[in-house]
Amino acid sequence: MTTPRRKRPQAVARTSQGPKGAPDGLAEPRWARVQRVQLIRREVREALSPGAVEVLFEHAELMVEGAEELGGRRAEDRRFFATVMATIDLVRCASCFREPADEATARRVVELMEVDPRVRERLCSLAGQEVARLALVDAESLALAVEIGMRSEGTAVLLDVDVVATLATRRR
Repeated sequence: MTTPRRKRPQAVARTSQGPKGAPDGLAEPRWARVQRVQLIRREVREALSPGAVEVLFEHAELMVEGAEELGGRRAEDRRFFATVMATIDLVRCASCFREPADEATARRVVELMEVDPRVRERLCSLAGQEVARLALVDAESLALAVEIGMRSEGTAVLLDVDVVATLATRRR
């Protein structure tokens, strides 16, 4: 009994350039044609939620230094200088947030705080209250010039507010 012989596959001659210039005899890929355009553009944005801002400020440790300007100024021209420093350790409030309390998160929180107007308003309000407490006057009676600095150090967010406050109740 004889077994049937298998046919050997015929060798296909390959060229270095296939049809339309594609290598190794492969067809060139076709580009998909756009049939429809996107109606709604979606973006991913990161921002601090209002609740997160509240929690961060609730966990802030404050240190205030300041005093009235020395010199013989008239009572209506009194000026006060102060620095309000807030330290927020993310490890202390880690149970309140989904994100890890690490150095990368602290850096990202600082980046988001720097562009958040609510944070600036909150810091200005806090600084105004503290200067008013030091000056023994109402916060509304002070005109404030504020400079804010933010940075991270480890898992801590450090906020510095330098304030020059002038009594706004000048006689005219």
